[in-house]
Amino acid sequence: MLKIHCPQCKRSFLWTDEMPIQDKCPNPDCRWQYDVHDELKKNLNPQEKHEAHKKMLCPLCQQEIASRLCVCPGCHYIVAGKRTFRKSSLFLAVCLVLIMLSLIFKYSG
Repeated sequence: MLKIHCPQCKRSFLWTDEMPIQDKCPNPDCRWQYDVHDELKKNLNPQEKHEAHKKMLCPLCQQEIASRLCVCPGCHYIVAGKRTFRKSSLFLAVCLVLIMLSLIFKYSG
């Protein structure tokens, strides 16, 4: 189903698979001809297309990065979403978590 807006009579209607791909507006007073392929192209939001091609930038140094979870080639910080971390800070956090887990498993059983 596709919602088509008629530019002449200002009405909209739903196109279904049973309807022809090219036909005139269902309004009997209107002579506008629709084409489903053209209407699909019109329904695509041009802003979404533009945002898809936007480059992702590091929140710290504003250099281009490959993804939101990577090491920035400019500042060499770890990028995780909108935050950045030093590699040493992340290493320390992982070590602390592993120590806590080992203590939990050692004294729980």
